[in-house]
Amino acid sequence: MNKQYNKESLALKIYHGMKKIIKKKPIPTCQTSGCYNPCASRKDVYCTGCIENPPHVQNTNIPPVTVNQTPLPPPTTVNQTPLPTSVTVNQTPLPPPETVTQAVVQPIETVKPTITPSPKITKVPSNSVIKKTEMTLLKTNDSEYIKVQKFFRKGLPSNIIHGIFKLNMPTNLVKAHNSYKTRHFYTCHRKAFHGTKSICNPKRFISNPKAEFCKLGCGVCGIAQDGNRISLSRDRKLWFSNNSSISLGYCNGFGGAGEKAMFVIDLITNMPGQIFTLGSEAATLPKYLIIFE
Repeated sequence: MNKQYNKESLALKIYHGMKKIIKKKPIPTCQTSGCYNPCASRKDVYCTGCIENPPHVQNTNIPPVTVNQTPLPPPTTVNQTPLPTSVTVNQTPLPPPETVTQAVVQPIETVKPTITPSPKITKVPSNSVIKKTEMTLLKTNDSEYIKVQKFFRKGLPSNIIHGIFKLNMPTNLVKAHNSYKTRHFYTCHRKAFHGTKSICNPKRFISNPKAEFCKLGCGVCGIAQDGNRISLSRDRKLWFSNNSSISLGYCNGFGGAGEKAMFVIDLITNMPGQIFTLGSEAATLPKYLIIFE
């Protein structure tokens, strides 16, 4: 048994010894050129001899090598054909520019439009007082004339109109009418006809608008001066119509000649229909007088 034990123990020792040898790293070789000795220690890079006697490093200067270069051949002269000289072309000279005679533009004359001056309207000062009615004969192309004529011919399309006068009534009548209109602002304002008799020839006002009015008994002269008067009405009422043919029955012809007169009155009333009866003089104001037959 002792021999067997000794053999086993010897084998174990050899095994462990070999194991340690195998685990050890090999010692590196010296790094000096041409030296293959192991380094002095694992930490060194040179062997013991190189450490004690380091080798001398020679300067190895390599002389420059001269390369025999073949010289380049001289440039070959190429015979180039010379360009032909420029050909002179006989050009016909252009004629000189013609001087164009420009017509002198005459300055445009500024034509001033002919402005027809508007007719001068004589403004009546607010403090002036008209005591006598002013009658103005309207021209046939006047806008007021055309308007009144159209209104008249709705009832009497074939009667001949000799003239239409615009009436500028006395100041006291105009103020009374305007005051009534202000108090009755909710009432309708309309135009209506009023026919009346005449003692004088009403056509005389066409040749003389400033002719004297008759003193008494002439309905045309009385209304033209003082407006419609209730005191001269038989039933104490003032009668009007919006149709001239109805008012024609209240007109008479002077001397049988057939010349008549009819007023266009400004009314303030809400009465419906074609005939209006009013009981207030201030609610009426004569605006136009038509002379016809």
